[in-house]
Amino acid sequence: MSEEFFFQYLTGNSVLADLGVDRLENPFCTDPYVMAMQQLEYECWVIGIRADGVLQDATIGVVRHGRMSATLEIASLPAAAQRPTFWDGVYALSKRLKVTDLIVGTFGSLSFEVPPLRGEMSRKGRTEYVLVMENGDFAARLSSHHKNSIRKARSSGVMLRRCSGHPESLADHARMIGHSMERRAARGELVSTSPLVAKTHRAYLESGAGELFQAVHNGHVVSSLLVLRSARTAYSQSTGTSPEGMRIGASPFLFHSMCVELNREGVRTVNLGGAPEGSSLARFKAGFGAAEVKLCACACYVGPVWLKKLRTALRLARKDPARLWKLLSGNSYRMLVYALPTNAPIPTIPTPVGARFQPLSEDDLKTWAIDTDDLQFRQRQLDRFHRFGTSHAYGVYVGDKLAHVSWFLPPAALALEHPAILPLDDGEAEITGCETVPEFRGRGLYAFAIQHIFHIARDSGIRRIYMKTRSDNTSSQAGILKAGLHLTGVVTVVTPPAFPWKTFVLRHF
Repeated sequence: MSEEFFFQYLTGNSVLADLGVDRLENPFCTDPYVMAMQQLEYECWVIGIRADGVLQDATIGVVRHGRMSATLEIASLPAAAQRPTFWDGVYALSKRLKVTDLIVGTFGSLSFEVPPLRGEMSRKGRTEYVLVMENGDFAARLSSHHKNSIRKARSSGVMLRRCSGHPESLADHARMIGHSMERRAARGELVSTSPLVAKTHRAYLESGAGELFQAVHNGHVVSSLLVLRSARTAYSQSTGTSPEGMRIGASPFLFHSMCVELNREGVRTVNLGGAPEGSSLARFKAGFGAAEVKLCACACYVGPVWLKKLRTALRLARKDPARLWKLLSGNSYRMLVYALPTNAPIPTIPTPVGARFQPLSEDDLKTWAIDTDDLQFRQRQLDRFHRFGTSHAYGVYVGDKLAHVSWFLPPAALALEHPAILPLDDGEAEITGCETVPEFRGRGLYAFAIQHIFHIARDSGIRRIYMKTRSDNTSSQAGILKAGLHLTGVVTVVTPPAFPWKTFVLRHF
């Protein structure tokens, strides 16, 4: 079986059935949903996989063009998104449409692992709650709390109302959502409102993609639920409840009544929407007997690098001009360089209590890297070992613990470092990569190790040794001076903003 990526732009007269798209299962892949997106001024595309000329798995992707961006949003991933063919096609379509931002959603999707995506900037796990009503016994799966709330609502005279988009009903829906947002904000949750939300709700209702279910008490709406529809499935798009509705159990009544009504019309699956795992909202949705479906959502940047940098600069200019100036001025740092001829006299450093100096072999590094608890410290030593291909390391043990590591590099090894800060001649070498395990700091191990390496250098024919350290690293400078080296120069390392891949080294000796 041969398969290929399929895409088709949808005009205002397009009918999904003519393309072979199954519109029965997914509320995010219906003709009314496409109409709603077009009403919101999105370009709509059918995307999916076609095998042997037959469209097997498809969804809707919508594109919106901005002044400096073009966003392709896939609200609901099809099962085909598990296959490389699908993503290769999405990337190709994105390039064709000059898309910069790819937003991958999983509303109403099956649970599967979304592969790592090109240009991925964020990935967030999410959980939806799906109620399957095939056997019609979903009422028996209600939690005792929901059963009591539904009885309370009915005894209080709460009634169900269905409406498709009357302006007053939309206003009631927005007001109920406002009540819910206020409660979430009071709990410390981050909430946001956007004028586009109200426009989206109106488009869903006017196109027939959605329907409002509302709980009414004494002539007033106390809970409202917007549901997206297909022939066999429904999706809870947004909901809200007033304080009065919370007191009388209106929300459980509304959700359960909605399920009963839709089940009579042939709907067999109701997706109650997402909720943070372990939250009160998650417990509310699980209380209807809904099963958890694990999903994830991703955001990717697939546009040109220069445009991403420009957009970042403009955003910082508005929100954080100080940070923008720092980026524009480039990155630079200063290093102090110390040196000492090996025939020069040096002060005597007493041996710290329990200290023992010795060269570190490859086996020493590998064994220590497995046993130590300081993961970053050990990884830096292994990185140096792999970079140089052999061990130039020396260690100081305190008892049976490796407490300090210093590296003694000849010119050939230094040539592998980037940037090349100290280009040395034959007969010169550098002591670098000096680190003391935190629990052993303050015991003089640093200067003790430097002096031992100094003697090794002299005995091996090295004429001069160098060391360097950041200008703000005063503790390192103190150890170097204590060992007898002298300040001999300053090196400034600059990475210009226009050429972030290029580093300039300015030496002054």
